Amino acid sequence: MKVKFNKKKRTDYEIIYDILNALKDGPIPKTRLIYRAGLTYLTATRYIPYLEKQNLIKKEGDLYHITEKGEEVRKLLEIYKVKANEIKEIVSKLEKEIGPEEEL
Repeated sequence: MKVKFNKKKRTDYEIIYDILNALKDGPIPKTRLIYRAGLTYLTATRYIPYLEKQNLIKKEGDLYHITEKGEEVRKLLEIYKVKANEIKEIVSKLEKEIGPEEEL
């Protein structure tokens, strides 16, 4: 018997958005950031240093906060998420009308 997990893999953009969004209401410690963004420790150790290097987030003492550049990127990623969902809906409608691309 094969067990299927219904776990959706997030894109890099979605993970970055979730991290930046977790910080939008103010500085929080790393453990709270990991929890709010829905990260594993391994994922956090990959993305947090990258976002710091890109000057999107900053650590001061034990707290992380979003930078001005990070807030700009968060807003762009929010628009991206909306547009990506719109495209998924269009593709779904097209597949209902004319079938999946693989059949062409």
